[in-house]
Amino acid sequence: MLSPTNILIKEAKAKTILEIGTSHGYSTVWLAEAARATGGKVLTLDLHAGKQEYARNALCKAGLADLVEFKLGDARESISTLSGPIDFVLLDLWKDLYIPCFDLFYPLLSRGAIVVADNMLFPEFSRADAELYRQHVRAKADLQSMLLPVGSRIEVSRCLRDLEFK
Repeated sequence: MLSPTNILIKEAKAKTILEIGTSHGYSTVWLAEAARATGGKVLTLDLHAGKQEYARNALCKAGLADLVEFKLGDARESISTLSGPIDFVLLDLWKDLYIPCFDLFYPLLSRGAIVVADNMLFPEFSRADAELYRQHVRAKADLQSMLLPVGSRIEVSRCLRDLEFK
């Protein structure tokens, strides 16, 4: 069974893929498989070295390790060092960090870029932060955004603006 992120990346022909929250690498494998199909690359960010090591091992077993770059540390600090354009973002970390992270990568999004924010309804203790995130992205005039009934619900946003990157 394919993941929604895998399908979205392939259909968008996304090349620069950012994962914020590696965890144990389940999504990273799907992102890397899609990157292989599009000729792209995945940059994955996490605070925990052990989780990234586990993900690295999974990617090696899947033959996808060469498609992923790992950055260890605070996601906000890592994002602040990036340059654009970014074609696809998967947000999957603590929900109270969704807006601060979004505000950092938002200026780097290419036209047509897709942002997927995971776990919008569950767990319940983070639902208020997830709702604030949905309100935040939906307030952007150059984004289209909707909640999809996938898993614990995902908010999928698409960037409509044109940017010039050097």
